[in-house]
Amino acid sequence: MMQRLFWRIFGVLWIVMVLLLVVFAWVGTANFETEKIPGLGITRLQAALDDLLARTTRELRHEGEEATRQWLRSAADFGPAQVYVFSSDGSELLGREVSPGVRKAATQVLASVREAAPGGDTYSTERLRARAVQTRSHGAYAMVAAREGSFIARLLSRRPTWFWQNIIVAMAASAALSLLLAWYVADPLQRIRASTHRFAEGDLDARVGRIRFGRSAEVVALATEFDSMAERIKTLVESHRRLVRDVSHELRSPLARQRVALELARDGDPTQIQGSLDRIEREADRLEAMLAQSLELSRLETASDTLVDDIALDALLEDVILNADYEGAPRGRKVALTERAHLQLVGSHVALYSAFENVIRNALAYTADGSTVSVRLLREGDSAQVIVRDHGPGVAADELARIFEPFYRTDSARTRSSGGTGLGLAIAQRAIKRHRGTITARNAEDGGLEVTIKLPLKTTR
Repeated sequence: MMQRLFWRIFGVLWIVMVLLLVVFAWVGTANFETEKIPGLGITRLQAALDDLLARTTRELRHEGEEATRQWLRSAADFGPAQVYVFSSDGSELLGREVSPGVRKAATQVLASVREAAPGGDTYSTERLRARAVQTRSHGAYAMVAAREGSFIARLLSRRPTWFWQNIIVAMAASAALSLLLAWYVADPLQRIRASTHRFAEGDLDARVGRIRFGRSAEVVALATEFDSMAERIKTLVESHRRLVRDVSHELRSPLARQRVALELARDGDPTQIQGSLDRIEREADRLEAMLAQSLELSRLETASDTLVDDIALDALLEDVILNADYEGAPRGRKVALTERAHLQLVGSHVALYSAFENVIRNALAYTADGSTVSVRLLREGDSAQVIVRDHGPGVAADELARIFEPFYRTDSARTRSSGGTGLGLAIAQRAIKRHRGTITARNAEDGGLEVTIKLPLKTTR
């Protein structure tokens, strides 16, 4: 297919160049025919016709009719300007068919000679010159030099000994230039097509890369957009593969526990049945929560909807904190907005609510009983900064960056006891990234974990 594109481009370019050559030839011919010679008052074409008539006059007066016939036969190959000679009886010396215009000019100058009309032995139009000549032996003759026919006919009637050689050279040069331009256009397109084909066949690492030949701005932009698209698709595919793998792995444990509880309920005494049913219920709730959060994580990774909500961050945090504080009350755990600033940005209310809720609930799950999770909302330059600090055991320094990975747990047994799925912070990170923000974690100096979220305030719609 790309070969057909190459030859189509070549054909179009070559035809355009040939047409340009024809236009240049037409312009050159028209300029030659109409340009006047300074001081003479006649055009260059008329001067060239006069030269032919002068040469024919010399042949008639000094060489005779037979030599003039030979001259006329040779002059017929000179080009589009033809010379005709008529004897006094009106017959053309070579017996050629002539146009009505040539016949009229010859008749007029011969009649003027017979009538001895002063100044009547010449006749002239834009492309025709006629003149009468007297000879001693054969009397009067009418000579007519004319440039006749259409432009194409006049163009094709040039001498082949030089004109067609020039045409062949010009056509070869235009063909070579057309081949080069077609290659210049088609080569980068071929590279893009090859990369697209490889990507469609499953090679997610296929990229166009840097284009060295055919670097037009449009082609470079197309290659860059393809590479960006391929990188984004690769990231999404790998993320989905990893998510499916992790979800499959995480589902095994609660399903196995459900199966054990079910066997105990079937085979145990009545006192064990209720405990087994409670365990099955807890594991079912855990599975439901895990699937819901997995779907939320997948949605955030593939989301392409625009961020168009006007959000008051302090009001949004108050809503999240109110719900979290209510959930922590049974264990004496509180959540408080200890520092606030009235800040607004444009984004997704649902995504940001989910992000803050997951971070605050994670802090509430690990903070010590009777302690308070503090939340601070500050302005830092053109960014909003939300700092969530708990009073729990913290995280090992080498694991701080990994807690935002899906299903990563620093302490599996503790996470299970808290009811966590290992997805909350991963969901928060994806939501913050969608708003071109950052989320980091560090251990506080006097114990506990401190999570810092930064969001740009100048978010465009």
